[in-house]
Amino acid sequence: MKHTLSCLVKNQRGVLARVSEAFASAGISIDSLAVAETEDTEVSRATIVVSGDEATLAEAERQCEALDVVLQLEDLASEEFYARELLLLKVRIEPDTITRIMQAAELFEARVIGMSDRTITLELAGEHRAIDGLLKMMRPLGIVALARSGLIAVSVTDEEELDAAAAPLV
Repeated sequence: MKHTLSCLVKNQRGVLARVSEAFASAGISIDSLAVAETEDTEVSRATIVVSGDEATLAEAERQCEALDVVLQLEDLASEEFYARELLLLKVRIEPDTITRIMQAAELFEARVIGMSDRTITLELAGEHRAIDGLLKMMRPLGIVALARSGLIAVSVTDEEELDAAAAPLV
């Protein structure tokens, strides 16, 4: 089963390696990982997507929470959350494909961010399904290059973020 975890960590060198090692030592591979500084420059949020059974995940969570650099770890599966990915996609253009490319871009609300004589580059920020859908439509047309971010997520509810923001860093 897939789990989306939100992990607030101290913004220090080596933190990502330590958190990743906690999952690896529990036997869980990370499907997606995105990390960036939060509104507090001393704290980063890691959004981690993993697959695994409940017992193995619980062990990985215990190991993560034991790290002195982990401030908060939350499994977002237990609540509603907002989640997005970013896709940058370069597609080959031919006279007979440009209309289909533009229709697909419009359907998925992708933005054109670049164009040359031979390619068009699209940007799409959205849910996992939308990214997959656009890719499925573009593959037969000739994808030249793509870059896809890991999932980023925040919970819908405010309580834990407000509590975490009020707590001093240790």
